[in-house]
Amino acid sequence: IFRNFQWGAEKRNTTLWYQDNFVGTELNYGVEYAQIAEACALKGVKVHTIEELEAELGNAIEAQMKRNETTLIEVVLNQELGEPFRRDAMTAPVRYIKLDPKDMA
Repeated sequence: IFRNFQWGAEKRNTTLWYQDNFVGTELNYGVEYAQIAEACALKGVKVHTIEELEAELGNAIEAQMKRNETTLIEVVLNQELGEPFRRDAMTAPVRYIKLDPKDMA
């Protein structure tokens, strides 16, 4: 699980559509997915660096292949928002027709 404490895609959409404003996209810092995995009888691991990730991926592969143990790796990331895949799709919606409430009856 990539953990950046936000709904990044939704945050990017709202900042593009609503002049850098966003609401409801920040996630709770208190949720620990590695601990949730442990509660579900999986191995849960939390990593913060690429070196930790490399080591835990190796451990997880070995555990799965040799002992049939499933591991959830929680990768803590920064909150930098990436660019959308299609910038042209990330523009504010445009109304092309005028709706009259009488048309809805």
